[in-house]
Amino acid sequence: MKKVLQQVAKKAVKTNRKQKLRKRIRRKNGIKMKRTRRTIKFRKRLLRKVKKRTGRRTSKRNTHPVKQPPPALIDVPLVYEPVDVPQATILETKPRLSVIAPILNEEKFLPLFLESVASYADEILILDGGSTDASVRIINEWKKRANIRLFHKKQTGLPYSDDWNESVVRNFLVDQAVGDWIMAIDADEMIDDGFRNALPRLMAQKETDAISFPWVQFWMNPQTIRINAANDNHWSVNKYFMWRNHIGIRYDDAKNHCKLQLFGRYMWEIPNKVEPIPVYHYHYAFGSRVKANDNRRRDVDQYLGKPTDRTEYDILTKPFTGKHPAIMKKYFAEMKEKGNMNGSKR
Repeated sequence: MKKVLQQVAKKAVKTNRKQKLRKRIRRKNGIKMKRTRRTIKFRKRLLRKVKKRTGRRTSKRNTHPVKQPPPALIDVPLVYEPVDVPQATILETKPRLSVIAPILNEEKFLPLFLESVASYADEILILDGGSTDASVRIINEWKKRANIRLFHKKQTGLPYSDDWNESVVRNFLVDQAVGDWIMAIDADEMIDDGFRNALPRLMAQKETDAISFPWVQFWMNPQTIRINAANDNHWSVNKYFMWRNHIGIRYDDAKNHCKLQLFGRYMWEIPNKVEPIPVYHYHYAFGSRVKANDNRRRDVDQYLGKPTDRTEYDILTKPFTGKHPAIMKKYFAEMKEKGNMNGSKR
């Protein structure tokens, strides 16, 4: 083997010497070199021989002994025992609640309202219609304590009238809400203390898309509530305060006292439920009791014995036998100490 390679190498050296001499001679004489077929064939043959020899060597070196499989186990029963491996826990996001409220000059109720709502809402969306009292200042102070987003849209026209265009205002807030559920509660309304404990259950249920609550409306003082009368039957009702977001529920196009609907169907026409947790309306219970252009101003005048031309229905009331929310109890106690139950100094 070595001899063959040595001979091949010698021949290659000789041929290379001869070729170099020929190149020098031809360069001196100005003759261009041409590669002949004979030299090309010789080189190719030489390369094939070298590759063949070296390939045999490497193949012998790289061969490994074949590993024999391990001997099979005899008389060993095959028993499957499941391994107790802990599974990764799937993190479920907690449903979120967005509270929406349009306001206008609500400085008397806002401190109470925000303290109540901040205890259960994930976000609070408020649209101010151009308040001239301390409402905006109170909201900005509360931004440090709660997740509040404040919008400004100056109200055109009189409140509690068709000029107000209430559905546009409320639908704007609906569009801004990012929570899984929406709750529409006004600044002069407080929900019962039991709502905080019931809220996770209400948002986790899959059966209904709208939830109504008993609406308790106080009249002239916190110990008296107004009830239905002939031709005036909207005082003792269940009102839809809460509904599932992102399914298309919005307010209809009514400019005043607009109602919720889902693609033309009102809430009583879709899966809904009544939750026996009262929502208390304190608008006519203390403070100024009425606002500019309030649609119940004539009722208050009649209750106070002032002259009025309203005769289409009677005002019926009864004593309140329930319990006020803790926030309102605290407020009434403070006002009693100050000798001002009407709360005008709040």
